[in-house]
Amino acid sequence: MEDSSECVTLSVYFREKKARQSNTAPGTVLYGQPLLLSTSKHKLTLDYLYNIILERISRYVKVPLVEEFSDASTNHGSCNGASGVSEGEIEEMEHQNEEEENKEKVLETDACQSEDCIQDELGKEDLQHRKYLFSFSLVNSYGTSEINSLTTDGKVLKLSSHATLAIDWDPGTRKLLFDEQEAQAFEKHNSMFQPQKKKATVALRDCIELFTTMETLGEHDPWYCPNCKKHQQATKKFDLWSLPRILVVHLKRFSYNRYWRDKLDTVVEFPIRDLNMSEFVCDPAASPYTYDLIAVSNHYGGMGVGHYTAYAKNKINDKWYYFDDSSVSPASEEQIVTKAAYVLFYQRRDGKAKRDPSPCTSVEPTSEECDGMDTN
Repeated sequence: MEDSSECVTLSVYFREKKARQSNTAPGTVLYGQPLLLSTSKHKLTLDYLYNIILERISRYVKVPLVEEFSDASTNHGSCNGASGVSEGEIEEMEHQNEEEENKEKVLETDACQSEDCIQDELGKEDLQHRKYLFSFSLVNSYGTSEINSLTTDGKVLKLSSHATLAIDWDPGTRKLLFDEQEAQAFEKHNSMFQPQKKKATVALRDCIELFTTMETLGEHDPWYCPNCKKHQQATKKFDLWSLPRILVVHLKRFSYNRYWRDKLDTVVEFPIRDLNMSEFVCDPAASPYTYDLIAVSNHYGGMGVGHYTAYAKNKINDKWYYFDDSSVSPASEEQIVTKAAYVLFYQRRDGKAKRDPSPCTSVEPTSEECDGMDTN
């Protein structure tokens, strides 16, 4: 077994080359399960790398075809202790294969792959004169962006530890040699069968309660004290003195921080009727505040792009309707509470309060403790 310091660990993606479409550049698409290889950094020529990868994928690459059309069918060692092959043996094997290329060969295939079928997918002469079944690229950690192509001049590849490679197949070669079904026939670890946790839901009442709870500002968001003339870690609290006839609740579903932006799809459960806001109002002389839902604005999509729809209640017949651009259709109350709900409109029941502080006041639950809300 070789010293781990003499080894290099490589991640290898499978990609298929795609033909150029009109004026666009030819691209690739990922497929299959990636490989993780550990091998000697001092033997890492392109031929050596090609052969050890070919050995690893021999279970699902049709071996008779590979032996016929590749330079060598080898058993190269890796840093996990597998037996190695000397450079002299490799050269001898390559020499033997060069002699065998001059002999007449018969293409062995599965019953479903007749000679005519193979000729349609990929010409035999094309394969016979091809040194590699796939090409190599140095790529980013996701396998989606090519950093550099690997040369074939026989020199040792200078790859850093944990480098990421891609092996790129032509569509015809992949279809002819790559057994998709066998490639997926692997044993799954028990961790893959763990039951998925049900996505959490948040009650609107809890969000409003958090909105009115005292919050300690973070150390990176200090408050300047006019008395001691220093920045101090402070607290903040929102209180509701009174509420308007039309209450607008904005569910801030777009989360921002210094590293990323995202849309939150947490389901916020809100009542269709009997939303009691009295406990959140500070005015001791205020009458009970009870609200009924009259409309919901929905947002579908992500950051920077999306589509808006709405549910609204007809005040004449008390029926709900769904609005999607110029389309209007009847709706039921069961359809209204979804993860797309973005802005809620409530109407206070008549005669429940003496005054309105403004024509329309919005309550914006913004505590970070609420999964379905954003702090902006």
